Order: sequence, then C-alpha cells, then structure tokens
Amino acid sequence: MAKWLCALIVLVLSGPVLAAAVDQEVFDNLDRTRITTGILYDRVIPFSNITDYDGSRTSRPISLKGWKQVYFEMYRASLDTPAWPDLWAFLEQADQTTAGGVVPVAFIDLEYTRIRPDALEGGSLVMEAGRLREVSGNPYIEGRVFAATTLKDYTHRGNLVTFALDPTWYVSNSGILPDRLEMDFDDGVGFRNIQFGGSYRISYPVTGLKRVRVRAHAGDGTILHAAFNFKVRSLQVPVPDDTLAITATIPYDGGFGSGEAYLYYSDSHVVLTDPVIVVEGFDIDNNMNWEELYEYLNQEGMVESMRAEGYDVVSLNFTDATDFIQRNSFVLVELIQQINAAIDPGTDIAMVGASMGGLVGRSALAYMETNALDHNTRTFISFDSPQNGANIPLGLQYWVKFFAEDSEDAAYMLERLNTPAARQLLAYHLTNPPGTTGESDSLRAGMIADLAALGDYPQIPRKVAVANGSGTQMDQGFAAGDQIIFYEYYSLLVDVIGNVWAVPDGVNHIIFDGLMDLIWPLPDRSRTVSVSGTRPYDNAPGGYRNSMAQVDSAAAPFGDIIALHDNHCFIPTISALALDTEDLFYDIAGDADLMTHTPFDTVYYPVVNEGHMAITAESAVWFLTELRRDDAGVPGGGAPLLGTAILYQNSPNPFSGKTTIPYSVDLPWRVRLDIYDIEGRWVVNLLNRIVSPGPGQVVWDGTDEGGREVASGIYFCCLTAADLCRMKRLVLLH
Repeated sequence: MAKWLCALIVLVLSGPVLAAAVDQEVFDNLDRTRITTGILYDRVIPFSNITDYDGSRTSRPISLKGWKQVYFEMYRASLDTPAWPDLWAFLEQADQTTAGGVVPVAFIDLEYTRIRPDALEGGSLVMEAGRLREVSGNPYIEGRVFAATTLKDYTHRGNLVTFALDPTWYVSNSGILPDRLEMDFDDGVGFRNIQFGGSYRISYPVTGLKRVRVRAHAGDGTILHAAFNFKVRSLQVPVPDDTLAITATIPYDGGFGSGEAYLYYSDSHVVLTDPVIVVEGFDIDNNMNWEELYEYLNQEGMVESMRAEGYDVVSLNFTDATDFIQRNSFVLVELIQQINAAIDPGTDIAMVGASMGGLVGRSALAYMETNALDHNTRTFISFDSPQNGANIPLGLQYWVKFFAEDSEDAAYMLERLNTPAARQLLAYHLTNPPGTTGESDSLRAGMIADLAALGDYPQIPRKVAVANGSGTQMDQGFAAGDQIIFYEYYSLLVDVIGNVWAVPDGVNHIIFDGLMDLIWPLPDRSRTVSVSGTRPYDNAPGGYRNSMAQVDSAAAPFGDIIALHDNHCFIPTISALALDTEDLFYDIAGDADLMTHTPFDTVYYPVVNEGHMAITAESAVWFLTELRRDDAGVPGGGAPLLGTAILYQNSPNPFSGKTTIPYSVDLPWRVRLDIYDIEGRWVVNLLNRIVSPGPGQVVWDGTDEGGREVASGIYFCCLTAADLCRMKRLVLLH
C-alpha cells in the first residue's frame, strides 16, 4: 500500500503539478547542482503538453497561444531568474517590430529537467517532512523543447509579407544558435536557407491558413523540427496616405498619452480636406494598427463608401488603449486641433467613437467646450460605446483569477482586467477578496465624476448613438443565474473544478466554484463566490462578446472546458444609448418618448443582438446618413431634428390572416415600414414614401416580399422616419 501511494505521488510530481498549489518547499532539499538545465519542469502545471514539441520529426504544429504557454511555463519552472525576459516583456519588445508591418519569428530551444516517474518507488528519492530528498542514483531525466512561431500569427498583406529573424528572439539556455536554419513558408517554394539577422519577403498567391515548417541544424549533426500556423487574412490592404504622431500636450494623473493617426484620403483629394475622425476602442493587447483598424472599419465596405462620398478617414490608434480614458481623451484633443489647423476654415469635421472610443470622444469634446477650445465638430457618433458601463461576466473574472498562476492566457487576461481603462469601463469588477455583490472599481466613479464636471456630454455637435444590442428586449440565449461554463475533472490523482454562472437578478446565487484537489502531500486550493443584489448584465440585450467560447477553446491538461453558452452581453443596449434607466431589459422599441430618456439627438438599434462592433448592411446606412450634410450644411443629411413619429401596436395581435399597423407623423416625412423576423432577417417592406402629417396605417397579410406565406412566430415591425426609429412586436399564428 505504501509503495502504491508513493507511485501515485511520483506521478503527480512528475506530471500535473500546479504552480499555485505546489508548496515549492517540497523541492528545497534537492541538490540544484544536479539540475544542470536550471529548469525543473515539475514546478508548474503542464498546460502546454510540452512533450508534443520535442524537436522530433513527429513534433506537432504549435499555435501562437500554445507557444506563449510553453514560454510561460519554462520561465516559471526556472530555479533562478532566467537570462531571458518574462513573456510580457519579450512580447512588448516584439510589438515594436510588428507595428512596422514586419512579422517576427521567435524560437524556444530549451533543455529542462524532470523527476523520473519511478524515482520514489525506485528509492532514488524519498519524502521526508513534506520535502523531497535525494538518496542514491540519478532521480532526474532531461528533455528538450523546440518550438517556433511568428509573434503575430496573421497578416493582411499576404502578397508581400516580411518575416524577420532576430537572434534576440531565439530563447535558449545553451547560448548557441543553430549552425544552419531552414524554413518552408508554405508559399510553394519549399525549404530555403535562413540567416539570423535577416528579413525575408514572402508572397502568398491566396489567402488562408499556412503551415510553416522549420529545420534547425546543430553542430553535432542533430536536426530539430518545428511547425506553426500562420493566417493570411487578405492579400493587400490600402496604405494610408499619411501617418501623424500625436502626443497630448495636456497631462492626466501626471502622464501624457500618445498615439498615431492614419490618414486615408478620398480619391478626389490629395490633401486632408473633409475629415471623419474614427477613434479606436478598448484594444485589449494593443495589437490593432492600420491593417486591423481598416478591417474592422471596412465591414460592409464602410470605409470605401465614406471615401466614395468625398470623406477623408482619420483613424486614431492609441499607443496604449488600456490607459486612463481621460489621458487618451487628451490625445484626441490634440488630434482635433491639428486636424482643424490643416483643413479649410469653412469645413467642419465629423467623429465616430467606436466602443470605448465613444467615451474618449465624449470626454474630449466636452473638455474642449468647457475650456472654450473650438472642436469644429458637426456630428459625433457613439458606436456601441459603454456610455453607462460595459460587462464581462463577474464569475468569469473570478475564473480567470483562480487559474492565473497556471495558465498564460488567464494570467494575461487578469492583467488586462486590471488596466485603468478596464477598471473604468466595467460595471462589475472583481475584488480581492471577492465581494458579496457586484460592484465597480473606484476608478469608474472617478471617471464619471470627471465627465460630470465637464457637463457630461458635449452640447454643440449633433449626437448620435448606434447600438449593436437588441432594442426589443431579446436576451443572450440564457437566463440570469444560468450556468455558462462547465469544467469538472475527477481522477485518483487530481480533481479540478472551474464552473461559472451568470450573475443573478437580485437573488443570492453562486457565480464561481473552483477547486484544485491534489493527492497528499500537495496542498489544495479552492474558491467559491456567491453574490446577491446584482442586475442581470450577462444575459441582457446588448452587443455581445464571445468570452465563454474563448475559454472553451483554451487547452486544458485535465478534462475539457465546456462553454454552455458562447456569448454574453458586453455593451448593454441601454448603455450604448445612454438611457436614463437601470432596467437592462427596458422596452426600447415600445417607448414612444424614447428621445426624452437619452442625451443623444437620435439613436439607432437593431432588432436582435449583434456582435460588438459589427457593422451590418442596415447600420452602414445609418452611419452614412448621419455623416452627410445637406445643401444647407445641416448634419444628418438635413433630417429634421424636431418632430414626432409614433408606431402603434398592430391589431389584432396575435393575428392570423391580416393585421393593421397604425402610425402617425407630425411632419411630411419619408416613412419606411419594414417587417423583420425574430433572427433580424428582413421579410418585407410595407411602406416607403413621403407621407402627409397625421395618422396613417398599413396592412400586413403575413407574406414576404415574394408573396410567400411566412411561418408562425414572432416578428418585428420597424418604422423609420428622418432621424427616428420605432419598433413593435407582432405575433403571427396560422
């Protein structure tokens, strides 16, 4: 029995040992001079399946995420501080290269030590008073990890991408570079000789996933093999006409923000003439540069449509988009002043604040008005911006914290959750120790107070809010308090639990349950978090984020992490529209006096929830409508800013056969009346013409645009008139 127990202990020590759960004193009596590699891999949990990357011909291709995890584990398993930087410092150095359009290739070539699986059973190690002690023979075996990756795993310039090999990106504890290096970039050419310190231009004829292979030749004749994936998202992205380096001249909290503005002119202009400033949002890892911003902004051809109408796109990219919102707002103030100095005095500007950029824009414009600085902005569009707060499931935040010492992904996300901007944005933020109710970080209250001191919102421009969240009370596919992550693994050696629930609606409810239960003598770790008095943020109508699906995709050494629901509400619709209500399920479409409940001059929202920052064919029209001027220079295409349009409930409802849909307008407006299904798909147009002031009505017979009878179910009637949008729910029963 004692022998069997020793064998189990050895298996734990030589395999899945948890960095956070292992009492590192268990290794204190080992002779470090015998661990010649300087790395004892048993000190960490092997999330990376490191033996899959041993340099042999059968080594598996590694992802960038997997490569980071290997690096993370090797650094933490080192007995002393390694000669190479920690992972985040390493990646920060490489970011300076990727920002210039060059793709760095990095290597891990490390020898490491592990305790033999039979060390205790064979008697070369004994356990005394909770510590391992060497007795006889050699209790160690050595292994090698060889893995390569690009530190940016995709390109938007596949027709000509530059790969760079800097010897500082070759992490090794031998201090020796390969004698010869070969790489096959999967471009049809095959293996070619590569030199460290060189750059290599590769042309891909088609987009898609590429398998890059490496052969490293050592002086003793050994050949190490590695492979990794690289994604060609597009073959070519337009090059901006100019790039401005922007440094704020106004400090916040003792620091000055900075960034760069990419200028992409209309084809009809050779200099900046009619600018639309687009402010980037919360870039979690600051990897969004021109190519990424263009990809986001040009959904539905939005950027090119703007340029076709004569607008010059000015895209502001912050050096650190996770910094204080106030600090980055002063970067925008500086950009606005530079733009106004460059254009004709008779030309005004428009601004789109995407996601967090809507808060940055709000702060910058309000600051300029308060301090008598002319921003010359005619229209300000807030695009799915968390004006009243953003949401990451609180239970998921505690999941990240629980696993942060074992997983590079979790450790990085925890660090990102604690950046200034995240703390300012999130309605509920994790606390240490966990609180019993949802609460925001103190930085959020400070930001709200600063905005209030500036008058909350700018008053001069026309203010427009566009939401990605449903205006018809649709949830995210689950209820408050429902379980959203299931992760349980049980064995003789270890039990692991990491379950997550959505925040409840007021009642007391568990939101996280975590356990690392290891066989003696290793200590256990557990955490359970319950809250009450919370609002149902996670399942509320809003632009969604697929955080649970991302957790599901993470490799787990024990069992499988299962996302019971992929998406959660990220920007509640009532937050994107800045409505003066705390009801996350407020009936927006049913509010005939909606504009009295928001500081914006007009608002737009879809029928169903959309991914955060998604531009659809419908919303692309909204953006262009609001950016235009009429002949008199009125923003929003000359649409009347005063007036009322009312959409009344159809009758009968539910209906079978036909139903009458009444409406009323008090101005001679062009009125559109459309039917959408519950998935947000357009069904039929019932009205699209200029109508006289007063009441009117249309009849729907339950057929689509082609005259085909549609299925029974829930539908939505959408009335748009000038800058107003109204919706009602219809129920069709055959």
